[in-house]
Amino acid sequence: MRLAFFSPFNPLKTGVADYSEELLPHLSAHAEVDLVTGGYTLANKEIRDRYRILSPEEFLASAGRYDMAVYQLANNVEQHGYMAPCMKRAPGIAVLHDYYLHYLMLGLTLLKGDIRTLRRIFAARYGGSGSALAHRVLFGMFDPYQVSTVLPLVEMSRGVIMHNAFGESLVSADAGGRPVRVIPMGIPIRPLLDQAALKRKYGYEPDDFVLASVSTLSHTKRTKAILPALKRLWRKHPRLHFLILGGGKLPRETRHEIEVLNDRGRIRMPGWLAAEEYWECLNLADAAIDLRYPSGAETSASLLRAMSAGKPLIVSRQGSFLELPDECAWKTPVDNTEESTLCEYLTAMLECPPLVSRMGAAARRQAETSHRLELAADAYLRFIREVADSAVRAPSEDWFDAPPSRLSGAAYATLYKASRAVALLRNYGIGETLRRIRTAPEQAGAPGTADEARFRGVA
Repeated sequence: MRLAFFSPFNPLKTGVADYSEELLPHLSAHAEVDLVTGGYTLANKEIRDRYRILSPEEFLASAGRYDMAVYQLANNVEQHGYMAPCMKRAPGIAVLHDYYLHYLMLGLTLLKGDIRTLRRIFAARYGGSGSALAHRVLFGMFDPYQVSTVLPLVEMSRGVIMHNAFGESLVSADAGGRPVRVIPMGIPIRPLLDQAALKRKYGYEPDDFVLASVSTLSHTKRTKAILPALKRLWRKHPRLHFLILGGGKLPRETRHEIEVLNDRGRIRMPGWLAAEEYWECLNLADAAIDLRYPSGAETSASLLRAMSAGKPLIVSRQGSFLELPDECAWKTPVDNTEESTLCEYLTAMLECPPLVSRMGAAARRQAETSHRLELAADAYLRFIREVADSAVRAPSEDWFDAPPSRLSGAAYATLYKASRAVALLRNYGIGETLRRIRTAPEQAGAPGTADEARFRGVA
């Protein structure tokens, strides 16, 4: 088969880039693969040298030569927005790294001043005219995890891949009979490293218990919920340390709370780490934690990497986390018992090293049996062949069919940027808001992808 593979790649700081670069050699062992990017120089020389790299325009000029296009879609309009025109003209396989994809879809609509398309999405999905909901979204007066916007992306596809069953259950409502397949995310299964030697290297004592937070940092990731539990546990367990590995930015209140609590240096945020350093930090840890609520049916690649490093997991009892085996992942409720349950779980781990070893071994087995890259690539290729042999379903609407007028488009785009800036200011403070606006003015500082992969650092 000949495949056109759409994805961000390094140097773009997104877990999808890492995922795609790791998956590609296994796909291209059985198919001829060309890459379609957003117009930048790929950092990985091996990828540059091995694959033909096309612009979207070059792909569309020769789309007929491919058996299938594969679109890796996550929640960032800068990194994934270029794919939408190609999906419309050359439908293929949509790999959704998040079900809701609000910042991608609002970037393709409101950021361009196109409120008409947003109204049509909501009318098709929820009935009525869609106007009231579209205006609530425009002004940020909505719960982003209760409103689905992905219908056009699904309808402009011939099939959809999700990495977990929870995501499949959500996207099936939009699929209109199109095939949807769960393919567990693949990760490299690397040799384990010497934990004791790594603790010495990074300045920990042999009897320190290191809890590593592996989630991308944002206000939906519950770092703030972990801190009170740590404060309670430190009275009896002063050797407990908290290592925060996650790209993004914590809310200002959480950053301040860390500063207050961290008088003895038991919380570390190491900054930008290279891949090898990140793997070392996972190996030196005793357990990994990834609390989040709400979530968009994403699969946490960083959590899978912690599993592959043989670490017991503590996660939130919701969404795709419910699919993790209990033998390696303990799940905390997202309610007023969260702190006490977290204290209970951590106390059990702190006081019973054999328990930590058993859970860690179970995590490693799960990674080895269910999340190998070669297994994921084989499943991709089987699904692509099935879809290639099936009929093409036309979308219910001609999505993104007409640009808005210049005047109304500018007005709606300005209102959307203003509402995003207000939301950022509320969550992150003026300094971080201004930084994001400077680095991505066209998005008014909209957050980057939340599809949780390898740690790239803490600002």
